[in-house]
Amino acid sequence: MRHERQVALLRRVAHAGPELQGLHAPASWINPATAYTDQARFERELTVLFRGGPVFFALSGELRDPGSYRAATVAGLPVLVIRQSDGSLRGMVDVCRHRGSTVIPLDTLGEGARALTCPYHGWVYDLDGRLRSRPHSAGAFDDVTTVCDLPPVVVAEEHGIVFVRLDGEPIDAKAYLGGATDDLASFGLADYVPIETRTRIWRMNWKLVFDTFTESYHIRTLHRDSLFPRFNADCVIFEPYGRNLVSIGLRKDVLDETAKPEDEWSLLPYGTIQYFLVPSGIVVHQLDHIETWRIEPVDVRTTRLTTSVLAPRPPESDGERARWVKNLDLLLEVTGAEDFPLMEGIQRNLDAGAIEQLVYGRNEPPLIHFHREVAVAVGD
Repeated sequence: MRHERQVALLRRVAHAGPELQGLHAPASWINPATAYTDQARFERELTVLFRGGPVFFALSGELRDPGSYRAATVAGLPVLVIRQSDGSLRGMVDVCRHRGSTVIPLDTLGEGARALTCPYHGWVYDLDGRLRSRPHSAGAFDDVTTVCDLPPVVVAEEHGIVFVRLDGEPIDAKAYLGGATDDLASFGLADYVPIETRTRIWRMNWKLVFDTFTESYHIRTLHRDSLFPRFNADCVIFEPYGRNLVSIGLRKDVLDETAKPEDEWSLLPYGTIQYFLVPSGIVVHQLDHIETWRIEPVDVRTTRLTTSVLAPRPPESDGERARWVKNLDLLLEVTGAEDFPLMEGIQRNLDAGAIEQLVYGRNEPPLIHFHREVAVAVGD
């Protein structure tokens, strides 16, 4: 992040006043509980956001070399993205055209692929999805006239972030990222290397994952012993980028930096910088690593969540790799023991009709922006 940009953000904090009230949203917002429970609303979200818009899929560093790939589901559809020999990316439906078997196992991040072989009958596809052979079929398919290549999926890559789109429309990644491109370009995301990825199913609506990260107000109580000793719970720095947004959580000692001359100011040691790529991704810049969250709705009250940690360089020893893995362990320990079980409880309460609406306060500006944009997108 450019120094001028860090200084501008720190000025906002310095001038925000007691309990960072100057960072608050202009007004609170009310959201109906049905936003988390209604099947018709959920189907509109799938259609408009997950199948009809750009969806975060990976970081470029996870698909660094020719033959590297990620297989995952997007709105329930198995998708495979592979780095080609010319450096480009190809996306395709990860389902064999013979009998519908998944070709590459889902939730797989791999490298060194030379061909794609279906595990059912051994049909072989090139890395661009074209059918290469139907082994041992003795001409049994010579009269098949339909196209047997893997169906293509639109892919775009910008500033180290990989997007896919299921409806076939081109992706204007620069327009989608909006004003966040300056920050993202400065972080050099394409140079980060994957360390470890883990996937887990949670019994909650997909939006509750975003709710977990879009405000710091809960840190004082929910994370009293784990995070609150070090992190500010009053408010975050928030900026919208169209449907997307950045939310910067602050350490308690952030104002210590503003006691120095401005040309020495640095926000990075004091901020957890979270880029929300609605509807499916969160890219988090920490001082010494990157975290990503891939959010995929399974149904209205079930979400598949994939968390990855990436390092700025390949580990030089087992000990260094263990240090990066420990970052992931700690992250999932807090969210898995404190945040997401509580979110599952909220989902049960909303399903039971315990309350008719939720209230988002002025000290939760990213939360308000996120839900307002989703509501607008689906016509609510």
